[in-house]
Amino acid sequence: MREIREQHGHTQEFLIENTHLHISHYENQQKFPSLETLSLFCRYYNISLDEFFAPMEYPPKKE
Repeated sequence: MREIREQHGHTQEFLIENTHLHISHYENQQKFPSLETLSLFCRYYNISLDEFFAPMEYPPKKE
């Protein structure tokens, strides 16, 4: 979430004001975002959940 937010040049405060998502809890790994929270985040940045999770490789690919 931090990476996407920073790519758009937004601060945590900006995102909180515009989405009411308390992003710092998630970026500091104090809380795990719900699917609804991730959906709101992705909708705000106009990306799909698939695009959000694309960089993750789970389960890890076996060599």
